[in-house]
Amino acid sequence: MVQTSFIHAVALLVFSIVMLPVSSKAAGSVIRGKFSIDAIASCENPPVQNFPIHAEGTASLSTDRSATVDMSSNVEGMVQYNGKLGGHIELPNGSASLHVAGRHTLRAIREYPNNSLIVDLTIIGNSCSLKVEDRLKRGKMQYTFNTAIGLAYCSKPQVVKAECSVIH
Repeated sequence: MVQTSFIHAVALLVFSIVMLPVSSKAAGSVIRGKFSIDAIASCENPPVQNFPIHAEGTASLSTDRSATVDMSSNVEGMVQYNGKLGGHIELPNGSASLHVAGRHTLRAIREYPNNSLIVDLTIIGNSCSLKVEDRLKRGKMQYTFNTAIGLAYCSKPQVVKAECSVIH
């Protein structure tokens, strides 16, 4: 359950960011990328210890700022997300948003009650890097993630691998 929520959160963030430099491409072009994320989740409520999580997929961004992600994971199967770059999405127990964090970097943020899940994607030429970070909010001691049965209370998820590549 918390595994699904963590993967959903990462997917919502990656969905907007695995495709970046529209301004460097010709009008009408589509930027496409691939991503892969491995993580380990341990939670106090519900009790889950060292559960391995794997997700991979593709994402695209059109010059009209519409974005799509197709993702498959070991905890929820196949999912698809659609949206707009620069948009703010209201989600259960929080929200998600996308920001420009530099000339070649986009930052997506998934806000939860106790923490913020932050994904930075940097594309320079044919090089792509993906950084996933979870930060506790001031005064909070546990990470929270939305699940089908409510909020899960967890230790910091461990991202084992986060990779991306540009598709031409």
